[in-house]
Amino acid sequence: MVVEPLKPKRGGFLRPFGCGWFIKEFLMGNSPGGSAQIDPAVGGPQAVIFKEYKLALLRATAMDRAIRAEEKMARKEKRRIEPDNISWVMAPAVLQ
Repeated sequence: MVVEPLKPKRGGFLRPFGCGWFIKEFLMGNSPGGSAQIDPAVGGPQAVIFKEYKLALLRATAMDRAIRAEEKMARKEKRRIEPDNISWVMAPAVLQ
């Protein structure tokens, strides 16, 4: 029997926040991960929670990829990391 490790070949798993934590914060009206804010007294439908969770994960993943890309470019060009470049690289990824 061949055993293969359960991990990506490059990089690693990105787990910026858990689903349970997100749902709790979302229903409390705290707007986690840049999601929409809701009224805690009313709550929100399951479809909206699911959509906001997926969009928050997308934003977190796009930010992580943009930071890694800027770090790689800065290292290659031997310069400092510039936050403006990070937001410039991240914008197209979030809009997709």
